[in-house]
Amino acid sequence: MTLNRDPDIICFKHCGRKIFVFSVPSHCPVCSLPLSQSNEVQPFTLPYPFVNATQCPCSVVLRSSHGDFLSNFQNSVNLHIALTDSCGSIVEFDSPGLLWTPARNVDKAQWRQCVLIMQVPEAWYAEWDQTLRNVIDHEGWRRKQYDEDHVNCYSFVLDFLRHLQYEDTSQFVHDRQTFSTKFVVPKTAYAAKFITIFRRIKDNGFWPDEINSE
Repeated sequence: MTLNRDPDIICFKHCGRKIFVFSVPSHCPVCSLPLSQSNEVQPFTLPYPFVNATQCPCSVVLRSSHGDFLSNFQNSVNLHIALTDSCGSIVEFDSPGLLWTPARNVDKAQWRQCVLIMQVPEAWYAEWDQTLRNVIDHEGWRRKQYDEDHVNCYSFVLDFLRHLQYEDTSQFVHDRQTFSTKFVVPKTAYAAKFITIFRRIKDNGFWPDEINSE
């Protein structure tokens, strides 16, 4: 099991299919033959796409605006993007304005299941924290500035990254679409596949897929 409360997704091969389960059964759920008589099973665990934000210092993290990804996320639900500092505190901009929440006070239910969009190496931690303080001191990010469509959580994160000037990231942070295409979509695409498989196993006990399918 991974260090979270969600079950692992295990994949094994049998009877011409990839079969996804939470635990490997003694018999194939598709053809009912004993798995012990097959050499093709080779089970492996799918990489878990979510992180606890407070355990990822100096990162850009993304969470579902309502509930968590595995249980509540739908394509129509807005996503909320935020930063962490070197101590794992959550720094975000939303309708109440700027919020800087120490890791010990973070609502664990909200932030334990996030997509890690990017994280700088430890050598950049001091620069990250200083830039974060500078952006907040100089730009303000007050409640009255918030606009759901034009000055929002994405605006805050992109403004910070423009000031940080971390390696080649700078060329992708001028607008939301460019940043999303480069950093967000690759991570959320895998997360979406994981969510789909998770829910199908939860509903049916397993999920079979053709081996040659994408």
